[in-house]
Amino acid sequence: MRSDLPPETLASAQARAEAVADWLDAATFESLLDLDARQGRSLDQCLQSGVVFAVWVPESHSFLFPQWQLDSVGRPSTALSEVLALLRGEYGVSGGERTSGWEELEWLIAPHARLHGSAPSQMLTLAPDLVLEAARQDFSSWSADARW
Repeated sequence: MRSDLPPETLASAQARAEAVADWLDAATFESLLDLDARQGRSLDQCLQSGVVFAVWVPESHSFLFPQWQLDSVGRPSTALSEVLALLRGEYGVSGGERTSGWEELEWLIAPHARLHGSAPSQMLTLAPDLVLEAARQDFSSWSADARW
């Protein structure tokens, strides 16, 4: 466990629970995920390779998945894997360190000026190219905003 993290509080645990209250467990999410998008991979493999996004919930020892990453037929946003790669990269939210998903979630749900005040999660399936460009502007080595 990282020693530079603030101590867990009841308020932070409650805030996490509220943030993912309507998210899906693995079985439910997997049932919605388009088989072609999986390309023969298990849900765990899709998660590890960045095809889909989830957060680790320590209280339940499980991952929860937001439905907003899927389009109406169960395909993940076309930009999601590259957005996640940028968020998790050297200039991303944790400087290339492994995360539990909560670090990425903060960027994904926060209103973003480059998206006219919408959160990237709201625009991911509607305007994936705009979300990808916002992530590139925030987390590329050449960006003045790198290491957001």
